[in-house]
Amino acid sequence: MPDPLLAIEHLRVDFPEVVAVNDLTLVMEPGDVCGLIGPNGAGKTTTMRAVSGLQEFTRGSVRVSGHELSREPDELKRRLGFMPDFCPTYDQLTTAEFLEHFARAFDVPNRNQRIEHCLELTWLTDKRNSLCEELSRGMKQRLVLAKTLLPDPQVLLLDEPASGLDPLGRIELRKILLQLRDAGKAVLISSHILTELSGFCNKAAIMERGKLVKSGTIADLGQQMNKRRMSLKWRGEDAKALDILKGAGVKNLETAGAGALFDFEGETDALDELLKTLVVSGVRISEWRGVGDDLEQIFLQSGAKELM
Repeated sequence: MPDPLLAIEHLRVDFPEVVAVNDLTLVMEPGDVCGLIGPNGAGKTTTMRAVSGLQEFTRGSVRVSGHELSREPDELKRRLGFMPDFCPTYDQLTTAEFLEHFARAFDVPNRNQRIEHCLELTWLTDKRNSLCEELSRGMKQRLVLAKTLLPDPQVLLLDEPASGLDPLGRIELRKILLQLRDAGKAVLISSHILTELSGFCNKAAIMERGKLVKSGTIADLGQQMNKRRMSLKWRGEDAKALDILKGAGVKNLETAGAGALFDFEGETDALDELLKTLVVSGVRISEWRGVGDDLEQIFLQSGAKELM
């Protein structure tokens, strides 16, 4: 079996008066995009800094493609890129000069080709001769991401990359992350905006007070939820559907024409049984789906506090 792209095992980070990260274990494979979520102070940024080698940790191990941070720090760092929450650019440099500076610092081979590729990937080719100070906040974020991508890392750690971006900037960032996912990178991304993460994350890791409350694929975590918001639509004026829903004891039932929204509490098997009952009773179903942000529902039911 090949080594996972990222393997964090029993990671612990102690500060003088607090345990910032407590026994965190997380594994990511090629194509995984994991949303690291939790309240302020949960330990998300400390985790990323520790994994990237910027923060000393008390115990545990971090491996990227089998290379362990404590034994092969240089080899690991060549395979890992970290984009912090706030990373300033150099106002008097053009975007191309900014990337040239870091390409030399990273000793990137084929620098010119790599710079052009990263400019194209982040949709900054037409800004290659613009000064950094002339860029919008969203363009600066994309430029910092381009800088992070220069060494072509296998694993990316992105700490609140959408912070301060307008809606268009968030859409552009999402498209870039989808491209990275499709290229087989492993991306660990933190954000307070759960609706953004749900569009491309296949995994989630929920932290609170330094501990991992829940982690796994979105599908598996969704299966564990005992409450979900559902949308049901049917063809025709069929009162049987509402009678069945009321008989099933659903909560917060809302009706609108030939459709209904409701909260269902129970296991997935029980939800499947409700669907079967509707079909067997002759209800002509045109829609049956979960409503809203699955990742948000997973977080709300995780036991962690509200995002702040």
